[in-house]
Amino acid sequence: MKDRDFLLIVTSATLILIFSNFTLFIKSLASSKFASPQIKQAADQLKIENYRKNEQAFWSRIKDVNTDQTNTTLENIAVENLPEDKPKQVADNKPKQDIKKPNKQPTIPKSKVEKPYSRFLVVGDSIVLDVGVQLQSTLQKSYKISYTKIDYKISTGLNRIDYYDWYARTNQLIKAYKPDVLVVMFGGNDDQDITDFQGKYRRVLTPEWKQAYRERVEKYAKLVSSPPVRKVYWIGQPISSKPRYSKFFLIFNEIYREVSKNHPKIEYISSWEKFSVGGKFAPILADKSGKRGYVKANDGVHLTPHGAKILSSLVIEKMLLDKILKPPGKKPVVPKLKPSVEKVN
Repeated sequence: MKDRDFLLIVTSATLILIFSNFTLFIKSLASSKFASPQIKQAADQLKIENYRKNEQAFWSRIKDVNTDQTNTTLENIAVENLPEDKPKQVADNKPKQDIKKPNKQPTIPKSKVEKPYSRFLVVGDSIVLDVGVQLQSTLQKSYKISYTKIDYKISTGLNRIDYYDWYARTNQLIKAYKPDVLVVMFGGNDDQDITDFQGKYRRVLTPEWKQAYRERVEKYAKLVSSPPVRKVYWIGQPISSKPRYSKFFLIFNEIYREVSKNHPKIEYISSWEKFSVGGKFAPILADKSGKRGYVKANDGVHLTPHGAKILSSLVIEKMLLDKILKPPGKKPVVPKLKPSVEKVN
């Protein structure tokens, strides 16, 4: 009985020891040479379970750490390692001024090639006929310009528009012929009384007569300044061998000159000095070639062909100066056309 009790006690103690540290028991048993494969596998599984418990305990300790305190510490460390802050800019309440960028250089447009002056029209009374013929000849021979036209009417002017209306006629010519350049010459028949635009009769050489004739010239100047006309040459009357005509021509020429200043397209050509020497009428003059001849007919008004040649040369010189004509040698490309002379009956 006693032996059995002793054996029971020993057995119980052994079991208690085994179960109190079962893991150690299995490890010890697995290390012995009598351990079976099953015992060794059980020991390895116990190691894995032990590792898992240790890992869980580690992460549990991490979770228990005060993260706020840790973050504050890290922030303090980060702030200590930062460089010194730059001084903050004070807000400027003044209105900002726009900084103007340098202006770009303007693009200079290419200059357009100016259309050549190819159509010429000469109008006036009978005095302009000889001048127009000389101009026509020079333009065709020396400058190869064939589009020229002369339109004249004897015993007319800007005074007696009741007899012949140069306003209506010139308007027709401009619309039909479309001249680039217009040459005008009046005054040989305007030395008479006048009726102004208000229908009032004005006696010759009175201030009212002068004003009425100026109004005539101003109206005509506006007409010839209209498109397609690009340039107008208004020829003044040359000095006359007859004092009476010279008195009127001085008045007319002054009006032509003053009115022309108000119209950019019109250029007044003074011929007075060209036909005088020392302020007096010169009956014989030399042309550009040096040839001498009489310049006016016996009436003291109309020009001789020689005088017309001198006056037409003066007009050509002005056209060259204004670059209306190109110097000989530069041939403009224009179709040929026979010049025309038209006398209004």
